Amino acid sequence: MRPGRELDTLIAKHIFGHDVVIKRKIPTEVTPAGERPLREYSKSTGAAFDVAEKMKISLIPIEGNQWFALCGPEEGFKSPADFMKFIGEGNFQNSGAAVAETAALAISLAGIKAIETRMNATESGDGSTTH
Repeated sequence: MRPGRELDTLIAKHIFGHDVVIKRKIPTEVTPAGERPLREYSKSTGAAFDVAEKMKISLIPIEGNQWFALCGPEEGFKSPADFMKFIGEGNFQNSGAAVAETAALAISLAGIKAIETRMNATESGDGSTTH
């Protein structure tokens, strides 16, 4: 998925639980604090770090000026050793993981992937929350 309005809308709805409406041709995020223009989560580092904080996403710069973002267990990692163990197991298919050209896009994609994985686990009756 590319950075932009579609991805930003998914993040606002599924990660933050906000409604998104169009007001005067402008996508508007309806939050508990009021309305605001839809944040550019997939393009703005500041907005993306709000996603990272909420979803407990770890971010690592990698070769080729790219970024690796990982959303592990819902409760986060207890220690760097737990993070390294998770990385060593390499089970990225069942977690929210993404590589992208920008930190904002990597965080956004990892967050959405984690939400999808958790929803699928719930629907399948797996009940597992450590994706």
